[in-house]
Amino acid sequence: MTYQNNKPYNMPSTFLKSLSFFSLAMIIVALMSACSPSGPRTVENPLVNYANTSTIDVVKVELNDSNTVLHVKSHFTPGYWIRIAGDSYLMADGKKYALTATEGIKTDTEFWMPESGEADFKLIFEPLPFDTERFDFIEGEDPKAFKLWNIDVTGKPAAQYPDGLPKELQAEFVDGEVPDVVFGIGKTTVNFHLLPYREEIAPELSMYVNSMDGSQEEYPIKLDEKGNGSVAFEQYGSCRAFVVDTQNGISYADLTLQPGEIVDCYLDARISGSMAMRYRDPRPSTHVSRALHNGAYSNFDRMRTQLRKYHGLQLHTGTFADFHMTTDEYKNMVKSLYLANTDSIQASDAPLMQKEYEQLQLQNDVLEAMADYRYLLGHNYRHVKNNWREAVPDDSIKVNLTDADFAEVLTWFDVVNPKLLIEGQAVGATDWNAYGAAGDLSKSVRMFMKKAGMAKKMKLGKADLDTLNSLSNPFFAQACDSIMQRATRRQLQLQKNGKMSETPNVADDKVFDAIVAPYKGKVVIVDLWNTWCGPCRAALKENEPLKSGELDNEDIVWVYIADESSDPVKYLSMIEEIKGVHHKVNEKQIASIRERFNVDGIPYYIVVDRQGKAEGRPDLRDHAKYVETIKSKL
Repeated sequence: MTYQNNKPYNMPSTFLKSLSFFSLAMIIVALMSACSPSGPRTVENPLVNYANTSTIDVVKVELNDSNTVLHVKSHFTPGYWIRIAGDSYLMADGKKYALTATEGIKTDTEFWMPESGEADFKLIFEPLPFDTERFDFIEGEDPKAFKLWNIDVTGKPAAQYPDGLPKELQAEFVDGEVPDVVFGIGKTTVNFHLLPYREEIAPELSMYVNSMDGSQEEYPIKLDEKGNGSVAFEQYGSCRAFVVDTQNGISYADLTLQPGEIVDCYLDARISGSMAMRYRDPRPSTHVSRALHNGAYSNFDRMRTQLRKYHGLQLHTGTFADFHMTTDEYKNMVKSLYLANTDSIQASDAPLMQKEYEQLQLQNDVLEAMADYRYLLGHNYRHVKNNWREAVPDDSIKVNLTDADFAEVLTWFDVVNPKLLIEGQAVGATDWNAYGAAGDLSKSVRMFMKKAGMAKKMKLGKADLDTLNSLSNPFFAQACDSIMQRATRRQLQLQKNGKMSETPNVADDKVFDAIVAPYKGKVVIVDLWNTWCGPCRAALKENEPLKSGELDNEDIVWVYIADESSDPVKYLSMIEEIKGVHHKVNEKQIASIRERFNVDGIPYYIVVDRQGKAEGRPDLRDHAKYVETIKSKL
């Protein structure tokens, strides 16, 4: 029914019958044409949906008859360089549009970032059709090239949730109290789903689990052809976990887990695009969330990941405290900051759960500021002196907190509130029970952090277990016992593979020569590393493919030397995936190697040529130089 002069008007049936399907189709086409772009246009701040970098952002697109111009803003470390490949192109509707010119940058040439860390340039391409809605920017075919996918030039706002997210997870945060910490043991399984999934944009993901014992474990996530993957691990107490793109440092999820649960966690792939756009002012509203899961803490995490302001103490900036301070000045500063931030939190109109959580964050910072005061003041000393290599002189730090100073903190807030553990382990940074705090939670957490480390190395004795069993909460003894049993089983299983070579029984200062002696006449690449070393793991991941690629050569021998600081079970597990000869040396042996080659940190590389001459090469941390040097020795 239609209306004419505000009165109902019935259209004659003869007209309806004469309206053919063709006529309807023509009307629809005409309406669509009227709404579609038909000429040159400029789009400011187009929505970048997916990216493999946060170094560059497309802040404006000009679609013209003769070309398409991308206005690019780069943010990177001053004094470092970026490069734009000459074979860059745009991809739209399955067709490539080549790069034809640039302004402000030369292709295939190192562009050094200025002191500001910001740079603007233009990339000019063959013209995209005016009706283009989305396109990809591909900076050449190198696997490490910049790639921005699905750049939207329609002007439409971003959807609140990614396509494919279950309805039950499309929920808003419900206010309440911060949930309790669970002291329990169980096998936790997290099933991951990347939404949407496209093979070319799939990141290399790992889940990092921060456990109640203060340790962190990495679990690689292998996605299948549908973008699904799973991680299972033994969990001891409530913990925090982060899902990170290990190649680009982009965080996809931040979740709190309860021991023994099975969780479905959905990863919004648009997070990568939001990181590329993060320097825009104002920052675009992309609605991405890092808490799309159905676990026990899902509601809490929805609140937590939406926080925009941090009311903590900014402890690790190097400027938190002045190393010239006296004891009273330092303690009073911490107290005044705590009270000021508490007032700010309580005066806000934030939900009650958010206020409680922000207070817990702040209190964790206060406990750390008091327990680790010498480290924090030393950090300021290094920052002021710009000297990060030499030890901080003992007499440079004037602060010396007493038992009375620590006891005073107990009057500020409940330092042994179990909920503090949902944000960190500062409650165990020192033994607050020794200064008068009720119960034994602080003592228990502090002991747990130490004994769990011993259990992982299978060095936990009966006396240690007896001490743990004396604690009021049986969880800590049960957890340590479980950790050691699991480590023992895993080590026996891995030892069957026999991947680790026996270290020669020679004098400490002769052990290096004895390790490389069997390979004289070949080029030996010695890698000093340890399981706990993040840069070592990153380098291993980058270098390993070379052995079956451009450095696939029988005249190269890969030797890996770790020491006893490496977790024994993790070590055996990791070397299964590293092609080469593996040795684990003791403290005196590694000290001899470090002294001989002036080792300044790890990873550290030693190249032994065909004649047996060994040379320390820390410069091979540069991947390109690593490959170039090894090739030159063949």
